[in-house]
Amino acid sequence: MMTIVFLSLAVIIAIVVILVSAKHIKKGFEARGEVKEQQRNENVSQEDEEILDKLKDKNLSPEDLKKIYEDLQKKK
Repeated sequence: MMTIVFLSLAVIIAIVVILVSAKHIKKGFEARGEVKEQQRNENVSQEDEEILDKLKDKNLSPEDLKKIYEDLQKKK
């Protein structure tokens, strides 16, 4: 009889621990996803800046720059 009580108590404790931990684990995965998204956005921003620097060096006309800008907006 006592064995059944102890086993059921152990099962209940294990279930509670799993449920409490699951919330924190889920939040950790969400935070990790947000960090990766921010890193991707930073990489894109750096690439955009490099492209802009290259374009500045080419001395393009305003019409050429406008066309490039419109093409980039279509891709997004």
